[in-house]
Amino acid sequence: MRNRPSDIDLVAFSPHPDDAELFCGGTMLLAARAGLRTAIVDLSEGELSTNGDPARRAAERTAASELLGLAERVSLGLPDGAIGSSPDHRDAVVGALRALRPTVVLAPYWQDRHPDHAASGRLLREACFFAGVAKAAGGIPHRPERVYWYMLHHPFAPSVVVDVGPVWERRERLLAVYESQVGTNGDAAPTAINDGTFVAMLEARAVWFGALVGVERGEPLLVEGPLRLQSLPELEPAAPMPHPRYRAYA
Repeated sequence: MRNRPSDIDLVAFSPHPDDAELFCGGTMLLAARAGLRTAIVDLSEGELSTNGDPARRAAERTAASELLGLAERVSLGLPDGAIGSSPDHRDAVVGALRALRPTVVLAPYWQDRHPDHAASGRLLREACFFAGVAKAAGGIPHRPERVYWYMLHHPFAPSVVVDVGPVWERRERLLAVYESQVGTNGDAAPTAINDGTFVAMLEARAVWFGALVGVERGEPLLVEGPLRLQSLPELEPAAPMPHPRYRAYA
């Protein structure tokens, strides 16, 4: 079954509320701006976060969802700090895939310093397959057409770099929404991501990956297997840049 009114074009799976926004928010903003139906599935509630009480975190998530223009946002309520520790977790993700029926999935890269991030990537790899197996779990089978893996902390050589320059201002506003997690206010307990250097790293990373393809800002994605093209991107009418930009690769 395809193209139902309730089907989602693009869904990002987020280990904790804010991961999708922090690491692939530009790609999500571009999709919504193009009129596509987008969604985020939060695997956990982020209940182990050092800063931010449940009410504040819920308010931040609501504000981020509105800024992203999401059609839906779902929380699976898996245990923060133990994602992927039970076979039931895969069934929960399969259920979300069958309910939303996305064409494309954005999933966290399966190698990362945070155990939940790495486990979520492995969980998505399995669930995206078994969602298409009729006798696995319940519901009508549905397998996404493509899974793109987004970069969290562990670097990889990207298959594609998405030009997020056109939405970068909104991307920065999206980061600012999660003040309890990445803000530098004096009330928060110090963490590895709220001293200002984490946000600066995201900015520098976007500039670097943008430079690889000759655009202002870029978000890296990894794809397994070849992509189908109807023509070479450089030959498409909208492809030429308005002025030459630095490219790390000629």
